[in-house]
Amino acid sequence: MFAERWIYDFLIYMYALSLVFAFADLVHPNKRSERISYIFLILVWILQTTVFVLRSFEFFPVVTRFDSLFLYSWVLVSFTLIMNRLYRMAIFVFIANMISFTVLAINLFFALDVPPVVEKLLLSELVFVHVTMAIMSYAAFSLSSICAVLYLFNNYLLKRKKWNRFLRRLPSLDRLQAFSNWLVTVGILLLLIAMILGVIYAYQTIGPSFWTDPKIWGSLWVLIAYGLVLYQWAVRSWHGRRLAWWNALSVFALVLNSFISDWRLSFHHWI
Repeated sequence: MFAERWIYDFLIYMYALSLVFAFADLVHPNKRSERISYIFLILVWILQTTVFVLRSFEFFPVVTRFDSLFLYSWVLVSFTLIMNRLYRMAIFVFIANMISFTVLAINLFFALDVPPVVEKLLLSELVFVHVTMAIMSYAAFSLSSICAVLYLFNNYLLKRKKWNRFLRRLPSLDRLQAFSNWLVTVGILLLLIAMILGVIYAYQTIGPSFWTDPKIWGSLWVLIAYGLVLYQWAVRSWHGRRLAWWNALSVFALVLNSFISDWRLSFHHWI
């Protein structure tokens, strides 16, 4: 199990990247995002197959809870790879892979058939992945809001025809908004993955009482705030200043959630 640890970490990250690009393609259809997501999913399948073969040599026949859930996740990935290749069912593939990712994460970090020392190691790995994903999502949201503020400032200068050196150094309005929307898309999925992994860890170590932590509700508030930005853009076709203002103001949810970490009521002290 110790020798396979790096494979598990790499597997989770590859799966997360596949979901990020799949979600981006789902929100805003793009051949490049779809292709990259498919490549990462193939890498996930190869890694899962490798782990399963290694486990088969170690424990044969394969009858443990670890292997049965791992096989279930592997079958879902295999099936979605075939379905995506034949029928291009983006929504179906994304939902199936979210389920598969959740099962895989529970299986890797919440296994009941491993020694306590190994389980403790896996849980520490889970915390690392959870925190990394959360920090990356916060960075994506922050950069997205910065782009929104620059969009508003750029728009202000253009409307008043203030052609100065600063304006010439700013990216175009279209590029700022496109980059901002892309960062929101990435940030939402990274935060969603971080929250899934966090719930798995908290339930294993703390129990159902983890829902009393205000940090969890703060993270949900951040997810809703930026989720509304994504909804207004992808579903209601908002563009321009209105969307930029919504995005810029959403950063206050991020700031508030960061301050929650300093409260004694929260067991989160890292972000």
